[in-house]
Amino acid sequence: MRTLSALLLFEPARSRLWYARPSIAALALLGIALLGAALDAAHAADLRLICPGDGSSVPVTEPMLEDQSTGLRTTFTDPQLKAVATETCSPGNVAGANSVVKITNKRDVSIFVSFTTSNHKQGPIIWGGGCEKLLPASASSAGAIGGVMIRKGVTCTAKVNNNAVSSRFCAALDRPPADCYNAQANHQTMVETIFEPGSNPGCFNKGYCVWFDISVIPSTCTDDLWKLNQCANTGGASYNLPVSVACGSKPVYTCQGPTSGKYGSANYPANCGNPDATCSGTPACLNAYFYPMFDPPENKYQPNTVCLGGQTLTLTFLPGQ
Repeated sequence: MRTLSALLLFEPARSRLWYARPSIAALALLGIALLGAALDAAHAADLRLICPGDGSSVPVTEPMLEDQSTGLRTTFTDPQLKAVATETCSPGNVAGANSVVKITNKRDVSIFVSFTTSNHKQGPIIWGGGCEKLLPASASSAGAIGGVMIRKGVTCTAKVNNNAVSSRFCAALDRPPADCYNAQANHQTMVETIFEPGSNPGCFNKGYCVWFDISVIPSTCTDDLWKLNQCANTGGASYNLPVSVACGSKPVYTCQGPTSGKYGSANYPANCGNPDATCSGTPACLNAYFYPMFDPPENKYQPNTVCLGGQTLTLTFLPGQ
């Protein structure tokens, strides 16, 4: 949410200044009449413009005005003012273009976390409190992928731009992984994400959202090879650390070791759900991708879901193997 009377706004996510059109200040004055409040212009700052995907407790699907003192909301009926509000709420301007991600380290030692997009570069992330920024040991150029150290017992809070690009989080115990899109070759647990703006159909008109899953798929595993021998000779499971992923405070998927031969010789984690289940998200169901699951009927049971309405995505790296 943003105060309408502010004519100069700073958005750290893009490290730039942008100016609201002069007419946007008039929205606050118009809102006084629309809300029927006995206010004068000095109280215009009490009105806020609420945009779709702003993380409001009651998600909205179109720009609205809210009186902060009463909580009363009003939609725009004037076409011109509604157009100005819609433009101001565009994904390029709205603070809600960033999703909050919290990464908690419950291990007894520090962990090192990276966030990479499918172009093998650091994703559009702002590391905040609890995140100690580092460069991987293999970095040799100014444009190298960065990562963070999270000390034991600490929660790192970050913001990710909702650009609808495929991305991954991964972690290690010695240094930030150089590229989470090489995680399979390095046997690292992958948390796969797509952060989408509220305008994308995948968010179901609930504001901005993030699709997520856990993957331990071996590097050259296919559906056919899983059916043949559970991907026995395809590089070994992509697993190094146990992790739980939650939308808000409710865990959705949990994947833990130790690795074993429970599901074949690829050393999959033993407590990661049942890859042969026809359900997902509970201990007896599938909690991570053991194989691609592209083909029917398996594709109906993929352990992939969406965190809607600007809720916080939480990754918890757990103790144990």
